[in-house]
Amino acid sequence: MLGKEIYEGRGKVVGMRVLPNGKLEETAMMQGTFLDEQLSATWTSEDDIRPDGTMYVEAHGFFNTSGGGMGRFNIIGNGVLKPDGSGIARGAVCYQCPPGKYAFLNSIAVVWEFEFDKEHNFHNKGWEWK
Repeated sequence: MLGKEIYEGRGKVVGMRVLPNGKLEETAMMQGTFLDEQLSATWTSEDDIRPDGTMYVEAHGFFNTSGGGMGRFNIIGNGVLKPDGSGIARGAVCYQCPPGKYAFLNSIAVVWEFEFDKEHNFHNKGWEWK
């Protein structure tokens, strides 16, 4: 069951390369809101694009907020790459935050949905998983 919205943001993939193992490495930057504060987040993902157009994603990143919040996160998910280069992915994110305002995130999972276009622009949203 979805709980309260944790974040929403828009951004762009700012770098990518094909790894020797055939996976795609992408670095992305996002701006948005995180629990009613301004958010900035950066992460790098390793995407396994399968021959059937589906993908498996793992990512690691960090965030900070206008109120001084900060933390790291790990992401996993599955998605679909469409023939035009756009797609959608969904999964879960786990946070590691210092004591304080966002420490409660250390004990929950956040589920997310990530839609992207062929120019590598995206919209990303996450909710508490209850």
